[in-house]
Amino acid sequence: MSNPIRRGESGSQVNSWQPSSNTFTPNGFTSSIAPYGLQLQQTKNAGDTSVTIPAGITFVYAIAVGAGGAAGGTAAYGGGAGGVAWGWTLANSTCVVGAPVAGSTGGYTRYGNVIAGGGGYTTTVLGGGGGSNSAGSTNYWGIPGGTVGTAPAKSGSGSGAGSGGGTSINGVAGGAGGDGISGGGGGFSNGAGSGTNTAGAGGSGLVGGGGGRALNSTTSNIGGVGGNGINILTGAITTGGTATTNGSGSSGAGGGGAGIAGNGNAASGTVGGAGGLGGGGGGAGATQGAGGAGILYLYY
Repeated sequence: MSNPIRRGESGSQVNSWQPSSNTFTPNGFTSSIAPYGLQLQQTKNAGDTSVTIPAGITFVYAIAVGAGGAAGGTAAYGGGAGGVAWGWTLANSTCVVGAPVAGSTGGYTRYGNVIAGGGGYTTTVLGGGGGSNSAGSTNYWGIPGGTVGTAPAKSGSGSGAGSGGGTSINGVAGGAGGDGISGGGGGFSNGAGSGTNTAGAGGSGLVGGGGGRALNSTTSNIGGVGGNGINILTGAITTGGTATTNGSGSSGAGGGGAGIAGNGNAASGTVGGAGGLGGGGGGAGATQGAGGAGILYLYY
């Protein structure tokens, strides 16, 4: 009779097991959604549509990540991170991998019945993080989204976390996007006056949200950094992009959120950073950052 894994430990959380002593070594990477014992067989990117599955394979385990949302809104919120979904589905020969959409919510990613929504520009669906003062959304598995925050507080966590709240009070920081499976976009700070305006950072998770924009202060406008993510294949942290600082008459731009497969891009001058590959949210700026493209992993 085989020795059972102890209560509270799933198969994917175990690195090694010693039957003689009934002990195991826990895996330090606790956020993995990759299936235990299977090999990654195919990676699909935006634009890919055909999938070739070998004969005899009837079920496939898919991890789908929607594209990140573009930064947006009249006052410049960071874009929300793309949704993440995972699970078994019947093998089939087609897929959809989300592409970023300028000035809009990112495209969805789907394989079989596993589907992940895009990150938020305004509204979000199927696990995307919130952007432009919107709540995050419930994901494929029914985990609820997070609420919108009120600046300078951090917004709510959830499957798709809520957008950080914006503020027009000089010297008050924009709210940070919530942390979750998919981070929310950072809020803006645009008060006129002599106090420093600091935009909210993007929320972190498996995928990070984009940082917000700061403008109108006569002394200093500091953009929000992008949120961090996690590379599910290695457990390594993917980092959000850095922000910029500018003075009177200009704006501090936000960094792009980290994707599940790449770091977020740094802001440059007044241009927001683009989100990282695998659903990172776009950073806000006078020129808005694009969301990161989605990605699809197939195991069998």
